[in-house]
Amino acid sequence: MYRLIKTVILITLLFSSQLLWSMELAHLERLIEEHALKNDAEMAPAEIKKIARYLDAKNNPDFYAETIQKFLAGDKLAKPKKGLILFVGSSSIRLWNTLADDMSPMQVINRGFGGAYIRHINYHFDDVVSRYKPRAVVFFCGTNDIAGLHSPESVFADFLRFYAMSREALPQTKIFVIGIKPTVSRAYLRKEEQDFNARIASLAGTEKGLFYIDIWDSMLNSDGSANPALFIEDGLHLNAAGYALWKRLTKPILEANL
Repeated sequence: MYRLIKTVILITLLFSSQLLWSMELAHLERLIEEHALKNDAEMAPAEIKKIARYLDAKNNPDFYAETIQKFLAGDKLAKPKKGLILFVGSSSIRLWNTLADDMSPMQVINRGFGGAYIRHINYHFDDVVSRYKPRAVVFFCGTNDIAGLHSPESVFADFLRFYAMSREALPQTKIFVIGIKPTVSRAYLRKEEQDFNARIASLAGTEKGLFYIDIWDSMLNSDGSANPALFIEDGLHLNAAGYALWKRLTKPILEANL
C-alpha cells in the first residue's frame, strides 16, 4: 500500500503549488488578511507583513537545524538504545515532561521540537526518526502546519510522505498518530483540523501497522468547545491535566498493540 501512497505524493507534488516549501510574501499576506477577516479580527498592515515574514522563514526546511544539531550532540554523549518507542512531533510532544514516567515500563525517547511542521520532520527524517530504529513511533504534528496557512490536503500529503518514508526505512515499526487536538486559541481552525484528522483515521482503517489515537472528543466541554482546564494560559499547550488525559488515551492503545 505504501507504494501507492508514494505515487499519490508525487502526483500531488506535481500539481499542488501549496506543497512548495516557500510561498511568495504577497500571497502569504493575502492569506493572513483573509484569515483575519474570516475571524472578524483587525490587523494592521505592518502586523500582517511581520507575520508573513515569519511564516516565510519557517517554510525553510532548515528552520530547526539548530535544534536537530542539539539532538545529535546529545546522542553522542548518551547513545539511545535501539528499539525504544519514539515520540516525535511538535511542541506538544516536546513539552511532555512526564512522558518517560507516563509510559513506563515501556521505554521511550522524545524527539519533539518547536512548532514543527510535518515537512520539517520529513526533511530531518534520518536524524529524528530512522536513526533510532524504534519499535514504534508515536506521531503528533500538523496543527502548526494548518495554523501556518497550509491546507489540510497539503498537510495530509506531507503525512503520506512521512508514512511512506517510515514504511521504507522501518517496515516492521508500528506507527501511532495522535490526532490534532482541539484548542482554545485555535478554535477558528476547527474545520481544517477535523478534516486532517478524518483523513488520518480513514488511512489507519486500511493500513496494517498504522493506528489513529482519537483525542478530540475527550478534550471538549459539553457544549463542544475546547476545555480550557486542559491548557496553560496560552490556550494552546497542555497543562498537567491535559497530559494526564493524553496518557489515559494513548498508553492503553500502545500496550494493546505492542
